[in-house]
Amino acid sequence: EQKEKERNEITEASMAKKKKEKAKERASEAIPFVFEVPTTLDALHDMIATHATTGSDASLIIQRIHATNSVRLNHKNKEKMQNFYDVLLRRFVAVGDAIFTSGNGGPDLERYKQLNAITKTLYGMSQDSPECAGAVWSRRLGIFQKALAKRSRDVEVTPLGDACEGEFSAWPSTGTLLLLRALPHIFPPTDKRHSVVTPAIILLGQILAQTPVKTQYDVVMGLFCCGLMLEYTKDAKRLPPEALAFLAGVLRLYADDVDTALIDSPIPSLGVGCRGPRLLSLRKRLNDYSSEANSTVQLSIEKDDIQSNSNPLSTLIFTLHLINKSMEILGLSEEASENEAFAEITKSLLCFDGTNKDFPLPISVKRLLSDTARRASSSLTKRRRPLQRRKGATAKDLAIKTLAPRMEDPTRYSMSKDKGKTQLQAEHDRQRREYKREHKAAMRELRLDSAFIENERRNAKNKADSKAREIRNKNFAWLEQEQATMNQQVRLGGGLLKGGGVGVAKAKAKSGKLGIKKGGKF
Repeated sequence: EQKEKERNEITEASMAKKKKEKAKERASEAIPFVFEVPTTLDALHDMIATHATTGSDASLIIQRIHATNSVRLNHKNKEKMQNFYDVLLRRFVAVGDAIFTSGNGGPDLERYKQLNAITKTLYGMSQDSPECAGAVWSRRLGIFQKALAKRSRDVEVTPLGDACEGEFSAWPSTGTLLLLRALPHIFPPTDKRHSVVTPAIILLGQILAQTPVKTQYDVVMGLFCCGLMLEYTKDAKRLPPEALAFLAGVLRLYADDVDTALIDSPIPSLGVGCRGPRLLSLRKRLNDYSSEANSTVQLSIEKDDIQSNSNPLSTLIFTLHLINKSMEILGLSEEASENEAFAEITKSLLCFDGTNKDFPLPISVKRLLSDTARRASSSLTKRRRPLQRRKGATAKDLAIKTLAPRMEDPTRYSMSKDKGKTQLQAEHDRQRREYKREHKAAMRELRLDSAFIENERRNAKNKADSKAREIRNKNFAWLEQEQATMNQQVRLGGGLLKGGGVGVAKAKAKSGKLGIKKGGKF
């Protein structure tokens, strides 16, 4: 009877599961394919609340919005899709913050899969319109930087607390850091200068160097930023000094003498100002949590995991993992700069000298520390030559380049259009093309010559005409001057001269005595 009950329960559970799957399929089929582009986050949330029942349905709605309103389909959608791109970034941050407070959300929500789907959509939209995507990301990074500056100013008037308890923290939210985690999957982090990736790297460095650390949440977020900086810089072989310094500072929190080790911390936020009671007792709480599989403990960004007893151990293990990863990426370079790059990490490793007998380290942690120290000693033994402003010239640089002239045989030159022709036909076509080129060149030279000759002829004619015009104008001026002199003498009167002017001619013309008859006819 008990077995039959168990079988009935199993069959009922399987039937309920099948009904639930069928309901999901019907709901997905009922979701319309064409949506209007939501230009605000509230409009997107209303759309998801109306048509979606699970996290996969919400991802499907976002994908369909992009598919039916893509810029590739209609260039007029550019402005709407640019606003939708910013809405997706804000949606990404909201889902990431929900992961911190409530975790993945179970099989119905699956927030991590939602983030993956949004990342794929962002990548597709960035491929459709890179200019719009870069502008939206630049504006969003500017907002993140201003928010960081405001929180840094608020530290002076607002006491710092634990973000897991809802108190004020100067560190960015989990959703913001998860969005920065998706950034190198959308844009290439290997470019020397990039309008989006380069400001993101600078922002991460500013967060690590200037944000105060008071609680375990702050340490976890800082390690997350360190991992992001290593992710951004590993392919381009760039050096992230803020990340290495923060790792060295976190390592000093577990030193045998914490107070002495923190005095020389490379990060100011983990130095003298780090007086959080829970941070100073990490070594003690590390010893309280014992597990046989300590090396398998993973660091989580969820609130419950950060507040758990295993967090001190996972934090130390993850710190050592990042140090080993950084040595693997940046170690054994040609310039042999590892001694300077990992100097602070080496000093932090030396703080574990075994003098703290009250709180000994777990065996698994000791093994990880010894492996890290062994790797550091093997990769930092190479000595580097003193720095020089300019490198000396090599034999290759001093050698004179010998350039052999490239000789081409015109008879052996063949064009792609001559493929498949016989040798006689190809030769005939080649000569015909050469004749056309020569004919066009000759006609071009003749046109240039005729234009030059015509210009010279016109210039000569204009020069002769202008010379004759000057002589004629000179004669006209002399005649006018003589007529003016005669009129002046008549006007003076006396016995100088009588007549002149046109008045006498008019009077004689009226009387008909000046060769003109009285009727006015000749």
